[in-house]
Amino acid sequence: MCMRSGGLLQRKLEEFGISTISISNSPEMTVRVAVPRAVFIQFPFGRLLGDVDDRDQQREICDDMVEMLSSANQPNSYKHLDYSWPDPPELTKWRPDIPAPLGLLREEGKVDEELVEKNYRDEEREGL
Repeated sequence: MCMRSGGLLQRKLEEFGISTISISNSPEMTVRVAVPRAVFIQFPFGRLLGDVDDRDQQREICDDMVEMLSSANQPNSYKHLDYSWPDPPELTKWRPDIPAPLGLLREEGKVDEELVEKNYRDEEREGL
């Protein structure tokens, strides 16, 4: 799920009194979307909880998220988690090789940008 969709879902759940938290490796986008609470981690896309089968670290990260969820006492609370990906950045695949379908259509000039803007804008915040 993209951060924008997650943010919309989080805000709706919060309206019903259900506390939420996101994990993100893109702090700029997360802050821009203004999710209620989030932790940031510098791990590759698709592996935000850690490497495959590293259950101990995955559990630690989840515990950190629960701690943040219970200790945050104001809206838009964010925290950077102090974890490092085990491989050096130049050897780490941070994104998939294949772009998202919308990216492929844009490259081919097959996207109606006005339609995208109309259907994917954020009614709550101008310019997003």
